[in-house]
Amino acid sequence: MGAYDAAVKVILDRCRETALSYFLGLSVKESELIEVPQETVTVRHADFPVRVITFDDKEMIVVLEVQTRWSWDVPLRLLEYEVRYRRRYRLGAMGAVLLLTPSDRSVDRFHDGGIDYRFVLVRLWELDAEEAMETNLPCLMPFVPLMRGGQSLVEGAERRIIDSGMNREAKGDLLTGMTILAGLVSEEIPRSIVRRRREIMMESAGYEIIKKEGYDEGLQQGLHRGMMEEAREAVMDVLVERFGKCPAVMEKIILSLESISALKSLRRHAVRVESLEAFRTFLEKFVE
Repeated sequence: MGAYDAAVKVILDRCRETALSYFLGLSVKESELIEVPQETVTVRHADFPVRVITFDDKEMIVVLEVQTRWSWDVPLRLLEYEVRYRRRYRLGAMGAVLLLTPSDRSVDRFHDGGIDYRFVLVRLWELDAEEAMETNLPCLMPFVPLMRGGQSLVEGAERRIIDSGMNREAKGDLLTGMTILAGLVSEEIPRSIVRRRREIMMESAGYEIIKKEGYDEGLQQGLHRGMMEEAREAVMDVLVERFGKCPAVMEKIILSLESISALKSLRRHAVRVESLEAFRTFLEKFVE
């Protein structure tokens, strides 16, 4: 699990019902995070299967997939998960994707042959940050930096968490989650939050989770590693979507790169290049 996955897990562990209500429009009376069935060992930890009871007493399973960046196979993965939970629990199910960063390739429907699958797609960057702020719900504040107009509202969102009636550990969890997610849009915002709130963040269980994910040398180093992982995955995702595969020899080179700028250059080239062979030629320029 990467830093961003861990951050969202921390937030949703505290704020599951608020997230389901606000992002998916469900009137949630009760919710319970359910166990991943043994036969679904390939399901990533970033998935949140939740048993929900609405205020009109409808019971259902919500399979929430959190995506840092769009990948071509998201609809197929989500369909697979939803079918498995429908079989396991014999309940209706809703598939949903919370997409954290902009993508003009994201879709809420997959249609191919006999398959016509629709799901809920929440494009976080399209949501209005001021509207989220007006709710005064501390559980929404960690997502504000990723919303439209949200970067200028970070200190206000931070203050709403601090001034909330939540206990100190919960506040620390939300601040830690917001700090990590803000790293998707800014380098300075996470540093600013850490400077102001390091003490309370270090007391939270969420901060411990982040450290256990391999970021024991400090939050900023963890942010950098997370960004590197996402940048590498973005290049490989483009290759798979365009050419159907990312050959092992190319994957090995991409995973060895330690430069964000180089990886961004590779991703841009992958979008435009005419063939895998042409991309291989360009990629070899980065091999020492």
